[in-house]
Amino acid sequence: MFNIDNSHKPSPLGSSVRKKLLITVFLVLAVSGIIINLVFLNLIRTTLLSEGFDTNLIDDVIRQFTVLGPGITIAGILIVLFVALYISETITQPIKKLTDGMLDIAGGKWNTRVTISSKDEFGQLAAGFNFMVEHIEDSIDNLKAAKEYTDNIVISVPSILIVLSDRFNVLSTNMALKNLNEQYPQLSLDQFIAPLKDDIRRNLETGSIIKKEIVIVPEGSGTSLIFSATISRIGNNGLKDDEETPRVLLTITDITERRKMKEMVLQSRQDWEDTFNTIPDMITIHDRDYNIILANKAARETLNIPLLDFKKTNKCYEYYHGTKSVPRDCPSCGCLKTEEPASFEIYEPHLKKYVEIRSIPRFNGDHKLIGLIHIVRDISLRKKIEDEHNKLLIAITKAKMEWEMTFDSAMEFIILIDNELKITRCNKSFSEYVNKPVNNIVGHHCYDFFRCPATQVEECKNRMTSSNELPAKSELETETGRWLYISHRPIQDDKEKLLKSVIIATDVTELKTAQQRINESEKELKVKVDDLEKFYEMAIGRELRMKELKKEIKRLNRQLGNYEEINIG
Repeated sequence: MFNIDNSHKPSPLGSSVRKKLLITVFLVLAVSGIIINLVFLNLIRTTLLSEGFDTNLIDDVIRQFTVLGPGITIAGILIVLFVALYISETITQPIKKLTDGMLDIAGGKWNTRVTISSKDEFGQLAAGFNFMVEHIEDSIDNLKAAKEYTDNIVISVPSILIVLSDRFNVLSTNMALKNLNEQYPQLSLDQFIAPLKDDIRRNLETGSIIKKEIVIVPEGSGTSLIFSATISRIGNNGLKDDEETPRVLLTITDITERRKMKEMVLQSRQDWEDTFNTIPDMITIHDRDYNIILANKAARETLNIPLLDFKKTNKCYEYYHGTKSVPRDCPSCGCLKTEEPASFEIYEPHLKKYVEIRSIPRFNGDHKLIGLIHIVRDISLRKKIEDEHNKLLIAITKAKMEWEMTFDSAMEFIILIDNELKITRCNKSFSEYVNKPVNNIVGHHCYDFFRCPATQVEECKNRMTSSNELPAKSELETETGRWLYISHRPIQDDKEKLLKSVIIATDVTELKTAQQRINESEKELKVKVDDLEKFYEMAIGRELRMKELKKEIKRLNRQLGNYEEINIG
């Protein structure tokens, strides 16, 4: 469960975003109102002065507007602030719900869901948020199940698992070590780690997996235990100065009984000599000097070994590798030094084959090494088949996964139908659209769910009967008022015979609605433009008449002045 740090909890929206928004709107309106009033008063004064009005009259008009203008401005600011307050509430409330939901999720409440009934971007964001939380909750459940599954596997593994740091500190072990300690209480972890320290250091440096067999004699038991140790590196590649970081995994398996069985097989060589030459694998027996002293029929024919003469040398490397000396780092030759068996697969250029070689040390009655047994199997065909199979399997698996992921994650409705218009498969979006599980959809006709008009259904049936082909593209309005854009893609075999058809339906209701709104908006805009043009013509005519009236007043004033001068004279 996750814990949230309350010190980083976001402050309430009402005291942050909303407050800043309202203050900003108020300041902008106040400054704009002041500037507009000042500009308006200055414009009135300039206009009246240019028309020749009396200064006292102009001052009275300015005082009246000085009192009236701020009142109108304040009333406008209050109205706009009230509207801004209402709008900010509608904006911040969904954000607050999303923030609270986010904090609940951060606090580990994975069943939290955000409910926003609006169909706008906030509603879509809430739906996306809920969808994301559901997927995260499912992922966490899957991770928990995977962890439990892995823990159960680790507990049930019969081999001893030891996790070490890069300083050889034991970080963890499994139950197999405890079970072994119950049988041999005197055993300690150091008895397993000490003989492997050099190999562990090499593993830390190179990262290569190292396999080695070790023999441990529990104190006071008189029993030799043989273990197969596999050293593999885990964690980051780069070494850090951190003793608590896992770096090495030791997998130690008790192979005591296995080794005893191998010894029994070697001592019972006489039991299988009669079937020696019938074995299809190449089998050669070598002495300590790399001489082949015995070979079965498959080895003689494949390696072209002549009749073996114990008085002559028959070096194994001449027949196996075509060389005049022992190859460098030959795994088989290493068995003569380690006195332990080895198994490996290589491509041998001399034989032009992939071979699997098992090299088994030979011991006498005193358990002294006297040579090796080579069992060689031609695996060229198997390698070729495995490579082709793996490539094909990878390609098929990848294609299948990509197709299924794409098919089920597509937002469009995708269905596969046969020649009778029956649904053989559909994706998740279509299942959710018809509100039925996929099993209840398969086998029904496609028009049972799309609710197509009878004429259109009949047309589709006729086309499938006559030409096995549906219309490539069409639009359909459902009974619920939704518009679907439907496209058809045929699936044919190499003889162009129709096998199935893919129908993809896309919901274009919003697009259709938007187109209708645009058409209506164009009509409304045209009406408003006509009204504005009429108003403009009326305003221009009025202004022209005002200018002529002013000119007539000036002319009359001039005549009146002339008349007064005549009277005075």
